[in-house]
Amino acid sequence: MALNLNGSSIGSWDKIVSERSDNKTSDIILGENRGVRSDEWMVQTPFYFSQAEHDYPVVNKQYGKAGQNMIIAYNSPVKDLTVIGKPFNWGFLFLGKSRGLSFYWAFKIIGMLLLSFELVMILTKRNKYLSLLGSFWITFSPSIQWWFMQHVGDLMFFTLAIMVASHYFIARHEKVLLRLLMMLLIVISGIGFVLVLYPAHQVPLAYLILFWLFGTLIHYRKKIVLDVWDLPIIIGGLGIITFILLYFYYTSKDAVEATMNTIYPGHREASGGGRPLSDYFLFLTNWKIPFENFNFHGTNNSEVASYFNFFPLTILLSPFIIFSKQGKEEKYMGAILGLFCCFIFGWTFFGYSHGIAKVLLLTYVTSTRGLVTLGFASVLLSLWMINFLWEYGHMPYWIKLIFLVLVMGIATYSVVSSIMGQYFNYFEIFMTLIVFGLIMFCLLFKRKRMFLWLMLLVVLVSGITVNPVVKGIGAIEKKTLAEEIVKIKKEEPNALWLSEADLYNFTPALGVKTVNSVRFYPDMKLWEKIDPKHKHEDVYNRYAHVRAFVTADKTKFHLDRPDNFTVNINFTDCKKLGIDYVISKRPLEDYNALNYAQFERVYGPDKDSWSIYKLSFTSDETKAQTTVDPVGGTEDYQEIPQQAPEDYGYIY
Repeated sequence: MALNLNGSSIGSWDKIVSERSDNKTSDIILGENRGVRSDEWMVQTPFYFSQAEHDYPVVNKQYGKAGQNMIIAYNSPVKDLTVIGKPFNWGFLFLGKSRGLSFYWAFKIIGMLLLSFELVMILTKRNKYLSLLGSFWITFSPSIQWWFMQHVGDLMFFTLAIMVASHYFIARHEKVLLRLLMMLLIVISGIGFVLVLYPAHQVPLAYLILFWLFGTLIHYRKKIVLDVWDLPIIIGGLGIITFILLYFYYTSKDAVEATMNTIYPGHREASGGGRPLSDYFLFLTNWKIPFENFNFHGTNNSEVASYFNFFPLTILLSPFIIFSKQGKEEKYMGAILGLFCCFIFGWTFFGYSHGIAKVLLLTYVTSTRGLVTLGFASVLLSLWMINFLWEYGHMPYWIKLIFLVLVMGIATYSVVSSIMGQYFNYFEIFMTLIVFGLIMFCLLFKRKRMFLWLMLLVVLVSGITVNPVVKGIGAIEKKTLAEEIVKIKKEEPNALWLSEADLYNFTPALGVKTVNSVRFYPDMKLWEKIDPKHKHEDVYNRYAHVRAFVTADKTKFHLDRPDNFTVNINFTDCKKLGIDYVISKRPLEDYNALNYAQFERVYGPDKDSWSIYKLSFTSDETKAQTTVDPVGGTEDYQEIPQQAPEDYGYIY
């Protein structure tokens, strides 16, 4: 924080707006921007900056006509009771945008390292070496790092916190002060967990928490003695969670219902199953994806990022673990984690009947998202298994060799028969399998030191290199275009802006009122002005990146992807909406000959061809509708390749 560092990829804006006033070309100290993480640099970070510009309201009125509920919008920082459940955002409230972003990244990484360490200490009976490895293994798993500021990063943090707090609440029951502190952690994390509002991850992680709680109660069943403090602490903690969630629903009911009633993702229903065997070995790509893009069959680095784990090996070893006469009490937690992993594996690989899935709420969980929770639980199970095997495991060498060969055979088949075989060259396939085999050999044959160093190396190469180390937020604030927008905003704070092409979520970060941005639910008040009969509601009633253009032609909506649409807005509709400024790369002054919409260039063009136009209208509307567009160019931005929802990088 003192150095004003963060891990954001906001430098990706440099490809869209590059001209800066400070003569820098980049703020990156180490690493590189991850353009595929547009959920972070294009959506979430600008949302947070927009909040800072307007004193952190619950409903930010700078988004469209009706504004946008910012608790729904990636749980942005708000001056509201619900911020209790978003500790990463506390820094924004007293540090401002730049160091608030530093606080976000620092708090989340350090907190996750500490919580992971504690959880693995519980699983391994306080094996400090495995716990230290586990803290890095979990925190820097590519599955978390590629989705660090989104649902995965948040939910894994809260899940870790709830698991650790619930364990110590029960295990250290004799310490009243510790119980109070653990309940405080459960309150903060419980509120945060629910407010993420992404059931595709929340549902399986909620099951993991329930499995964990059940296993902990069984493990300590003989030691639990309730006292006079339990009732007020438990009821008080759960009461606070309930009160704040009810308060949230009461104050944000319309936004919640609008989100749930969207065509995408509100009405999406998963059937489960269908994942190929190779998907359970995608972690073998982890070491390479920070350095080379994975662009096969419509997927990308974020989608293939996984948790390195030994779930297949654990399944093979389970009979020996179950029938081992040693470590009886330690088996409860391993058995609970193993059952949970099998439960989620069954959903992702086979699928369950629709009736069962509906009752279990699994219809909210797509199989690809289920893989993320399976990977996380498999890491926990793997760490438990490693410690148990090293402490109690006594198997003949020939059995260990058979298991090693079996797992290596499955891994080899998974790599060469899938898209991984296209991603790796022959040498990379050979070396990846050799290293994986060597790690398993060290695990099985108790070469502890070599295993710890090899795993630490794999974890750090795979995860710590994902996000860049960046100083400040100059990638947005120090752009000459941004400075001109801010200058105009000070003179005309209520002006309404439209940003063409891919600039749509840049202007909200600067605090200006914007027609088009990223919406978590539709702005019906806005669209009803130009679509009063709701003819195009199937296009805009969704979570969407909204690209817009002004045009002399008729207003037209075009669905580009499940989470992205383009709207070309006619001059008459521009006037209805009250648009004052347009940012464009096109020579909009050429429209002036139409003698209706008048564009006055007040900035640009800069080196990226961006110009700011002030829009005004004459009294003659007879030429407002025309079939001839003297500027054109909107079609260049409309056609975006269609991709399946589950394969695209920024999916809500």
